[in-house]
Amino acid sequence: MTDMILFVLSAVCLGAGMITIAIAVFGVYKFDYIMNRMHCAAIIDALGLFLILLGLLIASHDMAYAPKLILVLVFQWVGSPIASHMVGRLEVRMDEEKLSGHMRFENLSDSKKEENK
Repeated sequence: MTDMILFVLSAVCLGAGMITIAIAVFGVYKFDYIMNRMHCAAIIDALGLFLILLGLLIASHDMAYAPKLILVLVFQWVGSPIASHMVGRLEVRMDEEKLSGHMRFENLSDSKKEENK
């Protein structure tokens, strides 16, 4: 009975993780603007990976795999925001004219100079 409950719980977590990642893939291809794509991929990817690794952790009867799975999750959660930030900075530097229609840019170095006067 306990094995059946663990199997169902694991299957639900794995299924939910795969669905969230599929939604992220759909969102990345649906949106035109790079910042929307990046946001969709970063947020849903972290949740999807968490659910998949939780399902794998529940499914593994040997807890020797737990530290490895947690380490994968930590590396993903550390690496994904860094990669998203780098892609965002690249987009801002490469296409400032197109982005100025969507957001307001402030040159922080100019505003600090005005405060010091």
